[in-house]
Parts: sequence; structure tokens; C-alpha cells
Amino acid sequence: MNALATRAGQDIREMAAILAAYPTPDKWTLEMKTQAVNFAALLDTAQKMIAQAAITGIDYQVEKETFLNNVGRTGSAYTRTGYAAALGRLDAWAARQKINVLEMTPTQADDFIYSLRGERGAASIRLDISAASSLFTWLERRHTGIKNPFRGTKARPAKKAVKKPVIPSAKEVETMLQELPAYEAAAVAVMAHRGLRAGALPELSLSGGKFTTRSKGKDTSGDMPTEAHEKIKAATLPLRGPFAGECANTLEKRIARAIVKLNKAGKVQAAYSCHDFRHFYAVTEYRKDKDIHRVSKLLGHASIQVTETYLQGLGEVE
Repeated sequence: MNALATRAGQDIREMAAILAAYPTPDKWTLEMKTQAVNFAALLDTAQKMIAQAAITGIDYQVEKETFLNNVGRTGSAYTRTGYAAALGRLDAWAARQKINVLEMTPTQADDFIYSLRGERGAASIRLDISAASSLFTWLERRHTGIKNPFRGTKARPAKKAVKKPVIPSAKEVETMLQELPAYEAAAVAVMAHRGLRAGALPELSLSGGKFTTRSKGKDTSGDMPTEAHEKIKAATLPLRGPFAGECANTLEKRIARAIVKLNKAGKVQAAYSCHDFRHFYAVTEYRKDKDIHRVSKLLGHASIQVTETYLQGLGEVE
């Protein structure tokens, strides 16, 4: 019904345009034009009423929760947490403006984006927009009365030039493994010598030189290098769950604080992040034999193309 009203409105508008362009409009033509314009306005009103009725029947909280439970291709808990926080900011803003989120217009979507400036960085705002736009795109597929007001927005902050990753040297990695507290050193050893993400550490389990864990929603396993295995044992951590019970974000911050101290003491050249150790691992393995297929498998990438792009960003391949 809504689609029919839209099409009828378009047809009436076209008729009015044709009549308006008539070279010598007479009284009949002018009356027809007036009636066409009035009828188009009535159809617009009917269309809005139909859309409003459709939206009224949508339980936004239930739909949002369903969306969050199925968000992302990997089902990552961290993606869900990030999207939930972003939509929470959208809901809070809409409540302050006394706006029904489902009825947001493109102008209101832009105003929400502008409201984030000064409170959040450009990259964080882009993530918030991505979460909101993904929700509305998902709702569009389920409800005919919903349109994505974030689509095509010009309020999105521009991407800043991406800095080339700073990769620690082998000597610096060794220094950090010697200078960091035992717990942090064990985590760094796993990331630098096996390339696991920080997000994979909480579910890490070792047995007989092998490991299993879950990273970005996917189960992964393989050999655990001796260097990492020994650091875990030196920290007297249980092999079945050396970092169990630790939140990945908390672990990242804990390691970052320890490395900042080493950087300020002049023992390493930069305040390296956890992901810099994955970069170190990727580059170290690639330089051994230039076998991108082997490196792709070690990193757990979905395709060789992903690994190629990854190594290009690290300056290893053209």
C-alpha cells in the first residue's frame, strides 16, 4: 500500500509538471493542475500515515537486541559490545531530543553525528555511524516503513592519513620479554612469537606444545613456540588457561602501561601496542621464506588477499 501511494504521488506530480509547462494554459488546465497538486499532497499525507502505522507496530528494543545478537560476520563479542555502546549513545541523544529513533530523518541523523564532535575522536565517530547505519539497513530488510537516515551522510568525519605501523625490532622484543613483569611478558611472548591477537588470550589453552583458542569468533589452534611456552611457565600460569578470566581490553591496557614505562626509561623506542606484536610476528615469518600462503595460515586470515593487504600495510610487499 505504501509503495502504491508513493507511485501514485509520483504520477500525479509528473502530470502537474506537464500541465504547468502547457504553452497556453486555459482555465481547465489550471484547475487540473491545482487538483493534481492537492491530490499529490493528500497522497503524501496518506503515505506518511501508512509509514507511521508500520513503525508504531515495531518493538524497537526487541529488534535492536536481535540485531546485536547477530551482528557481524564473526559473531565477535567485542563487536557486539562496541555496537551496543554506539547504539546506546544514539538512544540517549534521541531521548534528549524527544525523537523516536525509528522516525529519524537524514537531518536528525546528521545532527546526532555533529553532537559527537568534541566528545569522541573521528575514528570513534565513524564506528558509531557504522553501527547505527548497520542497524537501520538491517531494519529496512525487515520492515517496509523504515529508511536508513545515515545512508549517504556528509557529516561523517573524514579518514585521517593512516600512519605506517611501528614494528618493534627483535632486540626490543627480547628486551621487553626480559624487563616486563612475568604476566605481561608471557602475554607479549604469545603475541610476538605466535601472532595471536590480544582478544585470543582469554580463551587460550595449552597442552603438549599445542594451543587452542578463539579469535574474532573463530576457533583456532596450532603449535605454541617454545619461547612463549617457557614464558607462560616462568610466570607460573596454568597451561589450561593462562589468561582465563581476564578481559582482553583490560589485558591490553595492562600491557600498554608496562611498555610505556619501558619507553619512558629509554629501553624501547616506542610505546608499542599489543597489535604491534602481531605485526612483528607477521613480518618475521614472512621474511623467513617469503611464503605468503604459510603466513596467511599462521595469521588465520580468511584469504591470501587479506594477508597480501596486511603485508602491504607493513611495507613488506608492493
